[in-house]
Amino acid sequence: MSLNSVYAASLYITWADSSSNEDGFYIEKRGLNENDSTIISTIAANTTSYTDDDVLIDETYCYRVIAFNPAGSSYSDESCMEVIENEDNSNEEDTGNDFVEIEETAQYSYDSYSVALSHEFISKPVEIDVSEQGLYSFYNENHYNEGNSGATVSSVIFDINSGNSKSRESSYFIFSNEQSVLSNGYVSMGFNTANSVNFTMQSNGTTQIAHIYLQAGVWSSTAASVEVIVGDKTETITLQKGYSWQYMVVDINFEGTVPVTITTDSDHSGYSSLMIAGIVFDEIETAEPVIEEVIQYASLMDVQTDNGTNIDVSDNKFITHQLEVVNSSFSDATLSSLSYIGTTKSRTSRYTFTNQDEQTYKGYQSMSWNPDNGIVLSLNSGEQQVNLASIYLTAGAWSHEPASIELLINGESEIITLSSGFSWKNYKIDIEFEGELNVEIRPIDTFSGYSALMFAGVTLDY
Repeated sequence: MSLNSVYAASLYITWADSSSNEDGFYIEKRGLNENDSTIISTIAANTTSYTDDDVLIDETYCYRVIAFNPAGSSYSDESCMEVIENEDNSNEEDTGNDFVEIEETAQYSYDSYSVALSHEFISKPVEIDVSEQGLYSFYNENHYNEGNSGATVSSVIFDINSGNSKSRESSYFIFSNEQSVLSNGYVSMGFNTANSVNFTMQSNGTTQIAHIYLQAGVWSSTAASVEVIVGDKTETITLQKGYSWQYMVVDINFEGTVPVTITTDSDHSGYSSLMIAGIVFDEIETAEPVIEEVIQYASLMDVQTDNGTNIDVSDNKFITHQLEVVNSSFSDATLSSLSYIGTTKSRTSRYTFTNQDEQTYKGYQSMSWNPDNGIVLSLNSGEQQVNLASIYLTAGAWSHEPASIELLINGESEIITLSSGFSWKNYKIDIEFEGELNVEIRPIDTFSGYSALMFAGVTLDY
């Protein structure tokens, strides 16, 4: 690979295509002082040049070209070039002969400003209805219902450098339409930074939303994350706990062609794995924007102490500390996300929640009394409704010194001070809200011994 000398506006990259069986090329880029490279474009086979217009004068950039096909990837050596300002302010390339205009490579490109990323944890998916949506299955490498979306997936490469990748049939990810099951499985790879899946998504010329269904688990108490990289944007999904499988869906809004890489931020052995099942595509209908008044209201209504640990949820929607939703029809309010900060453990004692069918839900998420630990949850009210969220906590600081918990409610701080030390206090915290409610709960200061904060769940009511 070589870099021709250019001035100011862009860097023109050329390389020799020494292979005859590639499906295409990835272009990787990094700043000279950056450790990690980012894929900035996916281009067609038999191409030997690329122009990078996203450069700044007096900065140095390093590039690699990666040829890929189903058998794997081949990496070029890295080459670096400093961008310098042309004395006569020309944006043309001086080759030593005639001036040559720098060519543009536009066959495969993406607009990073048109890409939006988000994710949420979901309960174990048994069946996903895609009757009105497009589907790409990684399990059997097929497209389904293409007429519903027109979006496609291509150049799928599982780059496995630790362990193996395996296609597995599963009852967790069943994609079906009204007539039959289309796909029921996933591709699994070890939870390792050396492993990744790379592919390209192509929309049909309109804005699309891609829902990527994933499963992951690490058999460790150390924090671990899945990373989804789309162009130059990264969505980091921190697993909420170890020693268990967790399920998630990543939503990508995009238009045109975008390269996607899914990998991990750390290495874990044993059962630890990352599974990718499928991508469900929706075409986003465009319409004239409707300007509506956004109502955002949240207020701490009450803090009850020694509320008890046997809770009747017969008349409430209830979300457990493990994200299980109970009595979902009792409220239109929804939980957008629930995550834990720092080191936490799931327990099956102390709290018992009972619904109208006399089903019981036990346990809580425990964390030591340290400001580095905490609970973060996001809720949305029903449309044009004021809802009540009741958060159930137990707290105890084994100290004579005053101990407190901080609640951040949509960014506003509220302090709850424990009435005494060396004992457990069971709290029910009521927050009234309309619109979006974001709550972060953390201990203040650090106490050792038995000192702990325990989160059991949240109920939702009108």
